[in-house]
Amino acid sequence: MTRARVRSALVLVLALVGLTGCVQVPTNGPIEPVEGQAETCQNCINVEVAPPASGAEPREVVRGYLQATSNYQPNYTTARQFLTSTAAEAWRPEAGVSIYNGALVGPGNAVRLQGRLVGGVREDRTYTAQDKELDIDFGLVQENGEWRIGKPPKGLMVAESFFSRFYSAYSVFFVGNGASLVPERIHLPALRNPANVASALMTALLDGPSNWLKPSVTSSFPMETSLSVASVTITNGIAEVPLNEAVLALPDPERSLMAAQIVYTLRQVSGVKGVLITVNKQKFLVPGADPTSRVVALDVFSRDLDPVPFATDQLYAVKDGRVFLVTTPRETAGLQAIAGPLGRSRFVVDSLAVSVNGTDLAVVTDGRTALRRAATANGAVTKLGTGLTDMLRPQFTRYGEVWTLGRQGGRQSLWVSSREWTGTVEAPAPKGGAITAFRISPDGARMALVRRVDTRFELGLARISRGEKVTVDGWRRIDLTLSDATNVNRLTDVAWLDANELLLLGTPSNGAAQVPIRVAADASQVIVEAGEDTWNARQLTILHRPQTAIVVGADHAWRDNGTRWDPFLDDIGTVAYAG
Repeated sequence: MTRARVRSALVLVLALVGLTGCVQVPTNGPIEPVEGQAETCQNCINVEVAPPASGAEPREVVRGYLQATSNYQPNYTTARQFLTSTAAEAWRPEAGVSIYNGALVGPGNAVRLQGRLVGGVREDRTYTAQDKELDIDFGLVQENGEWRIGKPPKGLMVAESFFSRFYSAYSVFFVGNGASLVPERIHLPALRNPANVASALMTALLDGPSNWLKPSVTSSFPMETSLSVASVTITNGIAEVPLNEAVLALPDPERSLMAAQIVYTLRQVSGVKGVLITVNKQKFLVPGADPTSRVVALDVFSRDLDPVPFATDQLYAVKDGRVFLVTTPRETAGLQAIAGPLGRSRFVVDSLAVSVNGTDLAVVTDGRTALRRAATANGAVTKLGTGLTDMLRPQFTRYGEVWTLGRQGGRQSLWVSSREWTGTVEAPAPKGGAITAFRISPDGARMALVRRVDTRFELGLARISRGEKVTVDGWRRIDLTLSDATNVNRLTDVAWLDANELLLLGTPSNGAAQVPIRVAADASQVIVEAGEDTWNARQLTILHRPQTAIVVGADHAWRDNGTRWDPFLDDIGTVAYAG
């Protein structure tokens, strides 16, 4: 596995401020790389950064300031000492953070930071990838005989290498479709004290989802909910979460969902074995909690709430237009034709999907003009009236919905069928281009899409909102720029590895073979993995538990065994795990 680029993002402890930003490489003048100051232990933070020395030259002042803003410190008191008194009073580190790669250039007091801005976190704490030129003049002036910065950049400047070494990704959990949890990824420093991590996560959870995710999820916390004291405490593995009186009026179903949001969020914290919610120092009872201690165990909630549903591990394949069950899929694979017309060449099957519980198949047939549903028990087939042509591979969601994407009236549309609603949904197709692949997240709240415009491909997310009808909107491109400034291109397919990460088939450079590429859904990480030069990959399928990936190539299907890709099945048109 080759780590092509890792991006991390900063969320300030407890205050959880947002980030913005990016940086570029200088082309002339004296240069000096600027990095976060080295640290002696991976789990340490608050690296000691010295204040400006007496008589420090302009370059030393700027270097010290950048080191001080790259390392978390309450109120950034050391960083302020590198500023003029007026600038120090006005500077607001909570205004955001720019993540950069760059170098100091220029003589005397004309020192500048040149490079590229590579990422940041918005005020809603979500990461955003960037690729912009950076050129900062610090406005160095003398104050009381010492050089000081008169024009500090807005917010914090944090070197990319610091993020990649000393910050960790976490999730805060919200409720999707009133029935399951949806994670939103945030980033925190590698804090040494688990109680500080728990406090920061609870602050983020109570702040609610980002503006982008908000239309697709809800939170069971009443709007006025807050921590009644400043922090979460952890005693003998029990995280005590002190909430204010706003939660007292919640009925049992909302109490249970609220407790699930807390438990799923805090069980990421090292050493946490259970959660105790208190209000006015009194133990707060939620369904499923221990009746005496009122501690909520980490495993008390129904598996139906988990962001990644517990699905069947049955694997189906299409060969010569017929549908087969793949037998002994973890050893020497075999094929067994399914019952009914789909296993007897009654229809020529182009692609298929498997329901989460394994009871149904959805197949595209008739030259990609028909969508049919079949019961796995007896093979009985029903045609679904989509009104679409040129249909892509269908998908079942955890809610029992069937989705496909095709053309209608000269434009691409999504079609969805559920117990409550059936109809077409506007697709986030690009002008003058087309969507070539889509996959819905395991939690059902987001959709990953591959779009092509002329010869250019792009990967992005859209959100799914369910009300009286289903809507898909909020297209957000995922930046696939690698560390050498090349872009992943020729995107073929995409699948969800889990609720936070995608697996993509693409080429990391012009002329390269297609390989699997792991991509964080918030674009904070892109990792190019090793593939097979000859596999001519065209499709992915993923089993989430245990995580198994299969790639379909021109002549073979290949299965990831954890260290390499093994030949799996020959002459397969398509394969599908559940979902």
